Amino acid sequence: MKKVYHNRIVSIIVPVYNSEKYIERCIMSILNQTYKYIELILINDGSIDNSGHLCDIFAKLDNRIKVEHMKNLGVSSARNKGIKAATGKFIQFVDSDDYIEPNMIETLTNEISRNTDVVFCGYTRVSKDKNGKINIKAISLNNQVSITKKTFLNEFGILFKNYYINYLWNKLYVVDIIKKYNLKFDSLMNWGEDLMFNLQYLEHCGNITIIDKQLYNYVNYNDNSITSTFNKELYNNQNNMYKSVRKFLINNNAYTDTNKDIVELKFTDSIIMSLNNLFYKDSDCDKLEIKKQISRIIENDILGQNLKYFNFGGFQKKIVGKLIKNKSLHFIIYFYKTKEYIRRRKNFLYRVFKK
Repeated sequence: MKKVYHNRIVSIIVPVYNSEKYIERCIMSILNQTYKYIELILINDGSIDNSGHLCDIFAKLDNRIKVEHMKNLGVSSARNKGIKAATGKFIQFVDSDDYIEPNMIETLTNEISRNTDVVFCGYTRVSKDKNGKINIKAISLNNQVSITKKTFLNEFGILFKNYYINYLWNKLYVVDIIKKYNLKFDSLMNWGEDLMFNLQYLEHCGNITIIDKQLYNYVNYNDNSITSTFNKELYNNQNNMYKSVRKFLINNNAYTDTNKDIVELKFTDSIIMSLNNLFYKDSDCDKLEIKKQISRIIENDILGQNLKYFNFGGFQKKIVGKLIKNKSLHFIIYFYKTKEYIRRRKNFLYRVFKK
């Protein structure tokens, strides 16, 4: 690619792990962009299927593609490797099972050239119901604005609630900011690493633009989703993530009112998810480990100060909130064991009558 275009190049980083079913759709959605000044960096993170080979084939067909092969170290390490390999002025992240709209990069680059340090856009969540039917849900704030850091901080809670801040792939970043402050992903985290990176980046932003267009397609029907499989470090990762959110807001004098309410409400939701996780059928936690993890939750000081947020939710959340308030470890275990038994019983009866 000619040097004259260097200041217009967007480096698109795609970590790839066992994505042979989806990688072609992902790659083609990037190569077919209306904006042509791109380099596509495919990081094969030790795939054991045909993904790495497919990446190499595409690289031979288009000289805008770079392929890096590495042993399986996780998505954070793959993204860090992609950042090091990037030579463009801007960086965009895409997940290998997702795909983007044809005008996404052009739309984002048009906005980021207007004295903006990061651009957010809306996205479409593509999921499946129990019968395999595709469901599509558009995520948007119904407005398009260019805002200062101060205004962004005032609206942080609403953006956080609507998952605008959390993800990487609905944003365009400036490479100079990432490299000047040596921003990278925490390779020890397997949940919330996107948000942690974004909080680091946002610390160094001035103006921020939010686009009212769904330009990214988030495919959310992976059977191995973290919300449907056991993750031993889920609570620790969640707790660390919310610590970082609070720290970011406190440092920017924005941990107040609606921002605080939304963050702590979502934190209590994450506690429910973490407790559910301990009792998944594929959990390898023994009784002692389960007790230790629940004890850490019960003794969490910040959680103890914000127990009122358990009252904003369904029956399960309200009951668990009261049990945590009373430090009823054994009743929490009994509650979740009973809940899991009922769930399995329902599934068994469903399979029997379905036949």
